[in-house]
Amino acid sequence: MHFSGIRIALEQAHPVETLQLRRLDLDFLLIDASPGGESLEDRIRRAKATSPRMQVAVIDRTLNAPMILGALRAGAEEFIPFPIGDKLHQALGRLAAQVANRDSGNQPTGKVVGFVSAQGGCGATTVACHVAAEFERTRQHRTLLADLDLESGLVGFLMKTSTPFSVLDAARNLDKLDQSYWKGLVSDTMSRLDVLPAPGRRTASDAFTPAQLQGVFRLVRSLYGMAIVDLGRTLNSNVVALLDDLDELYVVTTPSITALFQAKRFIEEALAAGFPRPQLRLVLNGVPERLDFRAEEVEDSLGVPVFAVLSARPEVELAYREGKLLLPSSPLGIQISEMAKKMTGVRQEKPKGLGAWFGLKKAQAGFQSA
Repeated sequence: MHFSGIRIALEQAHPVETLQLRRLDLDFLLIDASPGGESLEDRIRRAKATSPRMQVAVIDRTLNAPMILGALRAGAEEFIPFPIGDKLHQALGRLAAQVANRDSGNQPTGKVVGFVSAQGGCGATTVACHVAAEFERTRQHRTLLADLDLESGLVGFLMKTSTPFSVLDAARNLDKLDQSYWKGLVSDTMSRLDVLPAPGRRTASDAFTPAQLQGVFRLVRSLYGMAIVDLGRTLNSNVVALLDDLDELYVVTTPSITALFQAKRFIEEALAAGFPRPQLRLVLNGVPERLDFRAEEVEDSLGVPVFAVLSARPEVELAYREGKLLLPSSPLGIQISEMAKKMTGVRQEKPKGLGAWFGLKKAQAGFQSA
């Protein structure tokens, strides 16, 4: 079987012999996990030893977590549950992209960016999810979306993840964490986007040490072109632990006085903790058509420029009620697309009248002197 010039074989009841594997020179081997004479892990190890560059995928009718992790530790790159149709097509698409990258010498850039809400309800999770989806749609490299917001843990819900594992499993198994183990933890909900959700149920023991988080995201940097992290709200312990490992930090705030006050305090605390000012970004979210202040006044008061302005749009709630993200062609989807382009360094023409969005009026000094 061929897929865009890629050589593929399916191994079912009878394992493909070592000599055949060498002769076929496969790019991709599909292994049926049904019980056989040789254990699944031994079959994978033998295949990988025969052709290290060949990728191995396991097909199974169950979601047996120990079996999945065992297969991935043995060297399998993919796990495809039934029904396999769309999932197999997505896996082959990822393989085609990886082969193209391998042949061209194109490697991930390893950028890690964080999104944090100035206070609850500012929408950092919504922005992070949509930016991640935009990167999946427009970028060649794989993207990771990771949820470190242990309070709400909404990323898994919004992105419809299927993995039973969470970011806690990655942190607690740092000694085992390699590329194969990692693939057993994440949910590949889109063709070039992996999602690592927060734990479904939070307990008193659900906490990370700084060393655990740093170890996880240093591996992440080697696996992805872009990693987007939902850091929750305010300057929590997870934000502090990751400050040295973030390339950029996006502070998401609404234009309310209380949110701007919290954003100002967050920025001051992040700077005091040593985070570079040029790497701080301010995102104004949920902006109505008319405001009580100028953008320049926000920038002057908070000490960082406004990176993006996202409108208050009713279609966000409507999309969530239907269990989906916004369409890229929607008004807010277009704004997020422009923001994602700016994040990757694509130059944007500055809109006319940016200093007076929607005919803004002069602010009251409430948050300026706080």
